Amino acid sequence: MKVTIAIDSFKGSLSSLQAGDAVREGILRVYGDAAVQVRPLADGGEGTVEALTVGMGGELQTVTVTG
Repeated sequence: MKVTIAIDSFKGSLSSLQAGDAVREGILRVYGDAAVQVRPLADGGEGTVEALTVGMGGELQTVTVTG
């Protein structure tokens, strides 16, 4: 069985990836041989930067700016 999980965050509780990992764990408890992929999802609010960064294989960088 192949499963793709794309779930938005639970505001203030779980990020998109944390929620997806929890669902994946539940699926694997029942279907131990399932091929489960977790894909981040966001609607433009909180978690969007993380979803885009992880989903596109990027990395976050910190930059100091002035003005």
